[in-house]
Parts: sequence; C-alpha cells; structure tokens
Amino acid sequence: MALNANSSTDGAGDPVARLGCGRDAALVWDRVAAGTPPDEHERDCPHCSAAFADARRLDSLVHRMAAQELEPPPTMMDRVMAAVVTEFRPHDVLTLPSPHGPAQLSRPAAAAVLRHVVDRMDGLRARSCRIEQLADDGAAPHAADVTISVTARFGVDLASVTARVRQMVIAAGEQALGVPVRRVDIDVVDLFAEEPP
Repeated sequence: MALNANSSTDGAGDPVARLGCGRDAALVWDRVAAGTPPDEHERDCPHCSAAFADARRLDSLVHRMAAQELEPPPTMMDRVMAAVVTEFRPHDVLTLPSPHGPAQLSRPAAAAVLRHVVDRMDGLRARSCRIEQLADDGAAPHAADVTISVTARFGVDLASVTARVRQMVIAAGEQALGVPVRRVDIDVVDLFAEEPP
C-alpha cells in the first residue's frame, strides 16, 4: 500500500490521505466499519486490500477487548487503590466525555493501548507515544494530538505504513479509548532487519 504524493483536502480544508491507487484511505476504513464488503477494485488492489485488512484487525481487536469479562484477583483492588492514592497526578490523565460528567483515563494506559495497536501492524514496532489533550475549544471537545515514534522493517514503504499508522491511531483513539484524535505525528526513528521465521 502506498500513499499518493499529491495529497488533497476535503470540504473543511483538512488533508485527505490517499492510498497509492488514489482512493481516500478514510473512506475505505468507513466502508469496513459499516460492514460493506470490498468492491471489485478493492478486492484486486493491494493498497485497498491492506487498508481493509488493517481496519478489520483493529475492529476485531476492539470487539474482542470489549467482550472480555475481567475477573481481577482479590488483592487487585487494594493495589489499585494504593497506586491511586500515592501516584495519581491530575496532569497524567485524559478527560473523557460522559453522559454522567467528565471521566478520566490514565495517559500512560491510553498511550500503551495506542502502542499495542501499532505493534500489531506488519513491519512496525512502536517505541514511544505521547498524548496531549487540547483545551476544549468547542470544535472537537476533549480532542487530542498524538506523537508516536516507531521503528520500521527495512524495505517497507514508509509513506504507506505511516499513513496506516495514522488511520489506526485515529480509529483506536475514538473506538477503544473514546478520545477523538485531531492530529497524529509519526517519527520513524530506526529500521530493523527482517527477522528469520
């Protein structure tokens, strides 16, 4: 999957990430989210097929995580409460909208979820992730900017994989965390060789 060098903008002036075949990557992801099967072009196009596969993996992961029943050990509550009392810092949380008032999510936990999503992508490994929540300007309440550093397998198309990282992080932020992601900055900090099977 490759990204076109000629990016365009949508009606609001926001940049549109185009796949190597010219299709809007976000529209392909929306079709997957709606359960629409790939059309003839998308079945035959390697760029669209990769985008469909990434979106399906993320959707499957989100649904699997949501369906899991958690049974914490009896001592877990004591440890969690001790950690909250001793280490809770207001600047280390994200504010999430909720019908019952604002909720809070640990910033390191949110960053770990986004790193995990990137680690599951072929040819990439996440190094670090920083999430900065923006002041509530009314346009996108509680929106966040994400900066993530990755290492890539030698030989991958960096424009293509960074476009996929951007789409995965935006989708995971909104679907798994409930945090609208306004911007994703990706730093490719290193390369690694293909590991033997």
